Amino acid sequence: MNLAHTLTDDYVICYQLKQELGCIKLKLWEPSISAPNQDQAEHPYLYAVNFSFKHLSEAEAFLRDHLLVNGAFDVPETDFPKEGQVAILPFPTWGMEQ
Repeated sequence: MNLAHTLTDDYVICYQLKQELGCIKLKLWEPSISAPNQDQAEHPYLYAVNFSFKHLSEAEAFLRDHLLVNGAFDVPETDFPKEGQVAILPFPTWGMEQ
């Protein structure tokens, strides 16, 4: 996997954008930082989720919003690499406007 926006593996959200017949697939997952070897871990990620969109712009907008809500910084508006990982904050970021 290419590192799109981070060089550290502390807290990241990984993503993959894939063109399929008639739709764009977006896969999101957050690797478990407690698993020393991700490939052999029983639970290599905290969550994994798949979404389908009609247009790449919709998938990129959803990805951007998801990353920002989870504490990513300097997230591009568009033109995401087809796959990558983005550094996030290690604590919840929603509800911080209070």
